[in-house]
Amino acid sequence: MPAELRPAATVILLRDTPSGPEVWMMERSRAVGFMGAAWVFPGGRVDPGDAELPARCTVEDGIPRAFRAAAARELFEEAGVRLSAPDEADVPDDAYDLDGLVPWSHWITPEIEARRYDTWFFVTPLPPGAEARIDGQEAVAGDWLRPADAIARAEAGTLPLAPPTLRTLVELLPYADVAAAVAVRRPLPPICPRFTKVEDETVWVLLPGDPDYPSDAPVEPPTRFPFHVGRWWAR
Repeated sequence: MPAELRPAATVILLRDTPSGPEVWMMERSRAVGFMGAAWVFPGGRVDPGDAELPARCTVEDGIPRAFRAAAARELFEEAGVRLSAPDEADVPDDAYDLDGLVPWSHWITPEIEARRYDTWFFVTPLPPGAEARIDGQEAVAGDWLRPADAIARAEAGTLPLAPPTLRTLVELLPYADVAAAVAVRRPLPPICPRFTKVEDETVWVLLPGDPDYPSDAPVEPPTRFPFHVGRWWAR
């Protein structure tokens, strides 16, 4: 019987630089049970109290408010970046601003995994004057990286990435600035990867729409991620 899905949220935090947009990434502690030592975006599980967090949220797109609230809370807890709500009469001083969290993708862990997550990825710009940092507990290192540089480091074996993170970086490549990335609006069908093995016993992760994973809700390439020489590759 498949493990129960746990709601989760991830934040793709972007900033502009003269050489193009950069994304904030963190190295998870090896002591963390899930994705230890991997480089990830800030995020985590949706807590029971997230739906009631003080927040400004006027977006109506069908995504439960708790996902955005969890994304904002995790961003603050893990990276020290607070998405503060505007100073308005009916908004509490400690409220988060959830309107700037733009849905980017929706991932569902395969049924074969012991821990399964229903995760919304959101993209948002670094607020003016804010500085990202690591919490020193779940994350032991952090850095601003251009997507192309992060991909190159992953393929060189110096930046461990999971397929959802690697695919997100590939998706960010076409955008010349943060404004272009956060302006993206597209259909976001759930992406549930599928594991398979090829003749040389290499493990592949396939996404819906791959020639070997037909689907009524396909995603754009890359749709296959082989695990080879100790790391994932986008193909």
